[in-house]
Amino acid sequence: MQTNLETIEKYIDGELEGKELLDFENLLSTDPDMKRAYNLSMEINQSILEDDIMALRETMEYMYKDESMVKRIPSVFTKRRLYYAAASAALLIAAGGLVQRIVNPELDNNAVFNKYYTPYDVTVTYRSGNTEVDRILINALEHYEERDYETALALFEEVLEARQNDMAVNLYSGISYMEEEKYQKATNSFNHIITNKDNLFIEQAKWYLSMCYVKTENVEKAKLVLNEIIEEDSYYKGQAKKVLKDLNN
Repeated sequence: MQTNLETIEKYIDGELEGKELLDFENLLSTDPDMKRAYNLSMEINQSILEDDIMALRETMEYMYKDESMVKRIPSVFTKRRLYYAAASAALLIAAGGLVQRIVNPELDNNAVFNKYYTPYDVTVTYRSGNTEVDRILINALEHYEERDYETALALFEEVLEARQNDMAVNLYSGISYMEEEKYQKATNSFNHIITNKDNLFIEQAKWYLSMCYVKTENVEKAKLVLNEIIEEDSYYKGQAKKVLKDLNN
């Protein structure tokens, strides 16, 4: 008598025909356990990365060629079924967190950055001014809010030529540099805010500086800044702890 696994495998492979096919599809539509087993099988096909499949295939080939191993394998298993069963077991174990590389891979720095980084929202309100610089700044913020960072950055740079120590503009230009992947210039903007000291944007600057360091693989510098954020009980303290945890895994 065929096991559920064998029947599901044959169904997925298009090997069921006639009454056997009709009986299985009827069972699939009425039996919740069979439906769950079928869904698991489909997840296996979709979830295991190609390189993991290739590695597993190589292992299965080795096992199949080793006569001492083959003798210990029940005869019901064909070569392909052996592979399928191993893949099923891998996915089930992974669901319990024991195969981390397949379903819960370690985060690289770029993944950590993407997980935690979001652009800073416009929180400063500038009144429409009469000077040309004021008009440029309002225009820059509008482009920033529209995520047109290239245009916003060019306008922020014009403003900073006249107002070098406007810390809000330094922050927004730093974020715009990050969005344009100009991380060294972004780092300079955030450090300028931090070293100025007497302003309201130091916490934000340190957070985004740490993100720049994560993105550019300067992990030790990132950890130093993140620890500062935690020690200073910053608004970003909770996020900093999570980033440190991911970087240390």
